[in-house]
Amino acid sequence: MKVVQEQKQECQKYESTPKFPIFNQMIVISNIVYEGLAVDAVRYLSPEHMSGWWLTTDLYDDNVESLMTVHYHHVAFIRPELIKYFALPYGYRFNITGKEQDVWFDENAIK
Repeated sequence: MKVVQEQKQECQKYESTPKFPIFNQMIVISNIVYEGLAVDAVRYLSPEHMSGWWLTTDLYDDNVESLMTVHYHHVAFIRPELIKYFALPYGYRFNITGKEQDVWFDENAIK
């Protein structure tokens, strides 16, 4: 329940309607996301089995073949500090660097 409330609060900050991912949906991640590095994230319109979230680190080299598709729940358990952002709707981005966070809507992400 706490997770859902945090997700709703994060969406309220940006005057957006929550679009909750389903626990068995997939997320695209780059190497080292699980290791706790800073994360750049964007949520694209996606097929139903995908959450739409793509998470990369500064070490991502723009090689899409190096990306992995993993279940949402794996990311939720390994990087719980990111969960509160996952209900932000399609088109949102966030960047988390230590205690600093930046969240914004990117119209180009939904085109």
